[in-house]
Amino acid sequence: MANLILDDSIKLLVSLLSILNPLGVIPVFISLTESFSEDKVKSIATSCALTVAATIVISLAFGHSILSFFGISLASFSIGGGILIFMMALQMISAKNVAQKLNKSEQETLNPSEIGIVPLAIPLLAGPGTISQAIIYSNKVESSAYWIGSLAVVLIIGLLIKFVFQYSKVIGKRLGTIGLNVMTRIMGLIILSLSIEIIASGIRDILPALGKS
Repeated sequence: MANLILDDSIKLLVSLLSILNPLGVIPVFISLTESFSEDKVKSIATSCALTVAATIVISLAFGHSILSFFGISLASFSIGGGILIFMMALQMISAKNVAQKLNKSEQETLNPSEIGIVPLAIPLLAGPGTISQAIIYSNKVESSAYWIGSLAVVLIIGLLIKFVFQYSKVIGKRLGTIGLNVMTRIMGLIILSLSIEIIASGIRDILPALGKS
């Protein structure tokens, strides 16, 4: 049982990090914070990490309740969420600029004191893909052991996001534009494979006969 929980927790960690793709957001983070002091950058990195962690925890905790309220089965949501993640993966493989997630109005009304929350945490990091993956995984979070594993994953993700953004300028210079694009494409391939598994699982649950074949 412990090995199963560990395996599932590792899969959750890898899938969420691939979808969040903090390395791919580095250029946007640098452009939004280039005029800020080092302390302000650290503060923004912290608020961003906390917001992403809180969003994931809320999705894990109330995912089932949200689906039940709207009368949506987990199988149907898995197919819909899988398609959404699939489309996101295609964008990542083509290395499209993450800033495209912001419309012109949002870019013009950015509040320096809230940048860590909007737009960095939501929607650039913890967007529909991240929330969908957390809600799909919430089906497994029924025991205290799974909750401990999930919270450990969220803690690791939060610390990684804080680290990446706090040292974004150094990381950005080391990797360069080509390096960031390569990392984004690799993560896109991981998400693409994951999305197909999610869609296939949802289809098998809706049509049990396919699972027996």
